[in-house]
Amino acid sequence: MAINFKNVLATLKQGITDLAATTLKQYIIAATADGQAILNELSDDLKTWTKQLASGAISKDDFGDLVLGQADEIKMIALKQAGLAEVSVDQFKSGVFNLIVNTVVGLIP
Repeated sequence: MAINFKNVLATLKQGITDLAATTLKQYIIAATADGQAILNELSDDLKTWTKQLASGAISKDDFGDLVLGQADEIKMIALKQAGLAEVSVDQFKSGVFNLIVNTVVGLIP
């Protein structure tokens, strides 16, 4: 099954913007910037893992583990600079990673 990765990224970018708007209204600019930074940093790996998932080389659980395994490595710089509490930063970051996993896994039959 072929996946159009540009469409996946566009969907994820919109999802991050929506997540920021609904969860961190006062920090939407910083949240969106940090969310986009996550996508930029993971883009190459996401593309590889998405292709592997679509081809059946890895399972949906493996994909989720690979993506979520990157969460500790990613820093939310803009939100921390904006003064948002650590708990809220971590909740938003978790939301972004779950959005990535759920969106991509949802594309695979």
